[in-house]
Amino acid sequence: MTKKETLLIILGIIFISFNLRAPITAVGSVVEMIQEEYLLSNGKAGLMTTLPLIAFALVSPFVAKFSHRWGYGKTMAGGLGFIFLGLVIRSYTNLSGLFIGTALLGVGIALGNVLVPSIIKLKFPSKVGLVTSIYTSSMIIFAALGAGVSLPLAKGLNLGWRHALALWLILTFTTFIIWIPQIKEKGNQQNPKGNSFGSNVHPSSQSIWASSLAWSVTLFMGIQSFIFYSLVAWLPTIILSKGMPDSFSATMALTFQLAGIPAALIIPILCDKFKNQRGLVLVTSFIYLSGLGLLLMCQTEFAITIAVLLSASGMGGSISLSIAFLSLRSPNSKKASELSGMAQSAGYLLAAFGPILMGMIYDSFQSWTLPLIIFNILIFFLAVSGWHAGNNLVIQE
Repeated sequence: MTKKETLLIILGIIFISFNLRAPITAVGSVVEMIQEEYLLSNGKAGLMTTLPLIAFALVSPFVAKFSHRWGYGKTMAGGLGFIFLGLVIRSYTNLSGLFIGTALLGVGIALGNVLVPSIIKLKFPSKVGLVTSIYTSSMIIFAALGAGVSLPLAKGLNLGWRHALALWLILTFTTFIIWIPQIKEKGNQQNPKGNSFGSNVHPSSQSIWASSLAWSVTLFMGIQSFIFYSLVAWLPTIILSKGMPDSFSATMALTFQLAGIPAALIIPILCDKFKNQRGLVLVTSFIYLSGLGLLLMCQTEFAITIAVLLSASGMGGSISLSIAFLSLRSPNSKKASELSGMAQSAGYLLAAFGPILMGMIYDSFQSWTLPLIIFNILIFFLAVSGWHAGNNLVIQE
């Protein structure tokens, strides 16, 4: 690629990342306003976070086929179209439109989720860690903005939740304009140099679904997504339940996203520095467990702040590892696309139960203690799956 082409594809990846979490995280801070208008229970409100995950699970297995047929450029442009349409319908229709628009958002985001790791593998085979670092940190920054600015826009500027959530239309349209040069790309191409990550080939059948290594990556993706999206949906409410004011709750929602950025930047770069990623998995899991354990027990603003900072660091590290594994465990861009489709299909199907299940548990017990205990238990399984996924292997072609 020429320097101009390289800059354009990196800029495109960055702007796509802006659209892949913010439209979802933006809901958490204004969920009570939506519940009040539509008289929704916590379980039903959890659908606003769960529906995109279900869409991820249903759409992800087919993204590789779409990309091979129409090229990643056109496929991604279609994803941006779904995101734009979903934002309009979610904000400016009725209760049914709220959920239909949310589902359409999920379809568009699913296309980006699967495509970007394979694009990174295709275009930057020797710099997977660095480009993944840029991608994940950009995604988390705008996820933080989504979580942090919705409530001030809705209440502070009196925009209401509808206009506050619809403002992301501007970003989606801008991303489409930046992505136009990539629409001319024809299909994905194989990396002629093969895999440069991992010295061994994992014995598996031709189907990626039969690979234990692929399932470890999938389980790691699913568990971290289960915890992440549950916290995105309910962290502000959990903090409010501890007797904290609205302003502090909104600040912590923003902090949870922003404080994950350093780990999201550093971890993927470190992935390229070590023979395997097992040590990174253990460190990330320990930090995550420390934060969630403290969040379970703490009752003061200071302790909650420390808990959120630790949880955020674990979150940033686990998200970046899950995305890096999609490229690091694949011998080429085609396999990366297949692994990405599998991991994000089965993984997000697991994650889809998180927000609604946690909301239903709270509705039943009127306490966030049990959901927080479940999160802490899940960190153990995150570490176990990550230990296997972090081994220096690649999936057989």
